[in-house]
Amino acid sequence: MARHEDRLGRRELLVLGSWGLGALAVGCGGKIEGLRDVSSEGGVLHLTLADFPALGEVGGNAVVRADGKGKPILVRQESEGVYVALSLKCTHLGCGVKLDEASSELACPCHGSRFSLAGEVLKGPAGAPLDRYPASREGDAILVNLA
Repeated sequence: MARHEDRLGRRELLVLGSWGLGALAVGCGGKIEGLRDVSSEGGVLHLTLADFPALGEVGGNAVVRADGKGKPILVRQESEGVYVALSLKCTHLGCGVKLDEASSELACPCHGSRFSLAGEVLKGPAGAPLDRYPASREGDAILVNLA
């Protein structure tokens, strides 16, 4: 039987369902790979390009979850060598945001907030940007600091 912390709530299921199980085309030309659990070490996620090849390209994306729990995180190569890591939890009331392919924006299905792919609020009711995590490339790995 699953422990309480291992179970997903209604909001988490909505965001996972919105991402689907396979890769989704992104309006800006990148790909979002299906949600994958990644182990963290010392509060840092290590995403290798071998495991997440889409991150090797500008506009490439991956959706991950640290240690099989918590909220999904979008990791994206925004421009050559510049990586962004965003929580996919809306800052309004905590619903899961999803990609709106037509506009290349992140949208909250609960109350209509919209965010840029950099996490900035484009439309409320959310008043704060999505949580960002420092991300950088070291060799063949993208490091996301969750601490």
